Amino acid sequence: MALALHRPALFSSSPDLAWSWLPPFAAVLAYPHLLAAFFQRFNAQDGSPVLAVLAMASAFAVTALGFAFAWRLGHAPHPTARSLTARRFAYLTVAAPPLFTFMGVLLYLMKIEGADAAVWTGLWTAAAAWVAMLQLTRRSDGDAVDEAAAPAGMQATRALAALRVTHGISAAALIVVFLAPHLFNHLVAWLGDQAHQSLMLQLRKLYRHAWVEPALLLAMAFQLLSGLALWLPKTRRKANLFDVLQLASGIYLTFFIASHVNSVFVLARHFGVDTNWAWAVSAPAGLTGDAWSVRLIPHYAIAVFMLLGHLACGLRVVLLGHGVSDARAGRWAWIALAGATIVAIAISSAMLGARL
Repeated sequence: MALALHRPALFSSSPDLAWSWLPPFAAVLAYPHLLAAFFQRFNAQDGSPVLAVLAMASAFAVTALGFAFAWRLGHAPHPTARSLTARRFAYLTVAAPPLFTFMGVLLYLMKIEGADAAVWTGLWTAAAAWVAMLQLTRRSDGDAVDEAAAPAGMQATRALAALRVTHGISAAALIVVFLAPHLFNHLVAWLGDQAHQSLMLQLRKLYRHAWVEPALLLAMAFQLLSGLALWLPKTRRKANLFDVLQLASGIYLTFFIASHVNSVFVLARHFGVDTNWAWAVSAPAGLTGDAWSVRLIPHYAIAVFMLLGHLACGLRVVLLGHGVSDARAGRWAWIALAGATIVAIAISSAMLGARL
């Protein structure tokens, strides 16, 4: 009884937690309008740069807010079905940038113009209505999720462990063959567009090889499916900061990869567009000079951080599995996250025109 009386309210099964997804939902609805405000302020002759930067910072904050609420909900050691639904919805809002880009490309392919904000609002409102109905039909207490039952049994636990290892091996192969060279190629843009183009043509000989490219696509598909299979049961457990970042980055990358593959293989190649640096940065207008392309600024910048952040969290898990202390593993993870931030800023700056 004493423990129950002194348990922090944050860890309780309070009905308030069941509706804590509402602030991230409101932020997601504002996301297209924040991007539009940035474009208008940044490109207006009498616009205010301060207001433009504030609008873009607020767009980035949509992902940060979803992360913050997912972290808050992740503290509960014994989540209820209602708080679990709220937690997963908060994770979904983290992926607002790639979801908005993905939706925009699909609408473009369907020749639906000027309806991005309206469709976005409708889809998220429908999702929110579904979540609200789930929350209203569940009890506010007494419905704690049984962590041991999902997945149930030793066999399922072993299967998840094997899947986790395979997921890591596949990720390592993707890093070596494609992701590391690809990110390095973007960093080379600091030396000029021609330097980027020259290196890209050399790298394409590897990852566009007739045998390598299909293998990369299969590996990416496996990463998405296996990642979701690992993500769902892990959202049921109490999570620290690194756990939440790993889950948030995983769901972000799921939609980013789906969006990027769709843009490259369905949109660009279908119309015979070369997916080079000029395509990535929306030349000649640039990412800031086109009303549609401004969405790519948070889309790409957060993706780079999430990718490297996901690897940093994975590194921590590997270190812990090899007997490294939690404190030391955490320090290595923080160092890796600092590096992820620097790389994300550097690549984003290059895409916005920064050069040496």
